Amino acid sequence: MVEPLRRWWRQSDQFDWFTVYLRDRGLQLQWRLATFGFTAVLAALPIVLLGSPVGPDHPLTRAVAVVSAVCGASASVLWLRRWPTRNQSLLFNIVCSLSIAAMCLAMSNPYNGLMGCALFAAVGGFLAYFHALSHMLVNLAVAMLCSAVSAARLLADTGDMSLTVAALLTVVALNVGVPFGIESLVHTLRTDLRNSDRDPLTGLLDRRGFYTALHELAVSQHPGGGYLNLTMIDLDDFKKVNDTHGHAAGDHVLVNVGVVLRKTCRTDALLCRLGGEEFVVADSDEPVQHVATMERVRRELVTVPFGVTASFGTCTVTADPGGARDRPEFVEHLIRVADTAMYRSKRAGGDRIHHQRLDQVGPE
Repeated sequence: MVEPLRRWWRQSDQFDWFTVYLRDRGLQLQWRLATFGFTAVLAALPIVLLGSPVGPDHPLTRAVAVVSAVCGASASVLWLRRWPTRNQSLLFNIVCSLSIAAMCLAMSNPYNGLMGCALFAAVGGFLAYFHALSHMLVNLAVAMLCSAVSAARLLADTGDMSLTVAALLTVVALNVGVPFGIESLVHTLRTDLRNSDRDPLTGLLDRRGFYTALHELAVSQHPGGGYLNLTMIDLDDFKKVNDTHGHAAGDHVLVNVGVVLRKTCRTDALLCRLGGEEFVVADSDEPVQHVATMERVRRELVTVPFGVTASFGTCTVTADPGGARDRPEFVEHLIRVADTAMYRSKRAGGDRIHHQRLDQVGPE
């Protein structure tokens, strides 16, 4: 029981993965517009309630309502400009959570304030889609604190225990059920999608899975604080193996190449079979270390049947998560550069590595 809870707690957030998922399916604009619209409508509520007898009725609480409305409206504009970074997204959620708390506590009618705490479930749901469990729990803590204060006010004003308990249970159920239900669904979806993006022969990532994982790796790097390495590997004279020994033998070779890559590369490296006899490896290691790893792979290929060798082309760029986020075509560019380097190795006779370093990611 304890170990599953630990694994659950240690799960990474989904921001980079879900960002890439939505981008690849052309859904980012819809999400931006929907988030902007929903946030803008919520930001208008405190202003609307200023005209209600159950709304803020004191100069201080009215000022709090106006400030929360302005903060919410300002946060919504973020989604009109562009897709946010992870930190911008977290800031957006903090602003929304605090604005909801301020609005609920500013209500002159504590019942309305308590029921308004149900809006924290929307923030929790967003955090469940994009961020980590710890962020969800912080939002839940704010929601529960705000709910407890509003419930205490309601009980003091009305003396109606049944009404207070019923309202509080409704708010708690929404703030727990919605975010945690979404979190479970998203993590299951992520696991299933990653398992489906596999080459059925070697078990390595296929092209689609690799592109998604590489973009996620790139945007998660610290600016100027690391590297992104990519190596194209093409087996030399692989056609002779198929022609001489049959396609079953060729498949056996490909499977064994996958075994060599798993055994030799870093455990967090992205390993992919692009198709045919082409493989690609990506990691965030130091460039010199990455080249050394590829040299070990080259030497380990002697263990593969039928004397197979390979030509390697490596490409290294300095980490630039902003550029990766703004130019999704950077993956294709890296592959083209590494592919060009690989063909230089092949033209030089094969069974060697050609390395190229780029200062930035951009079009050729």
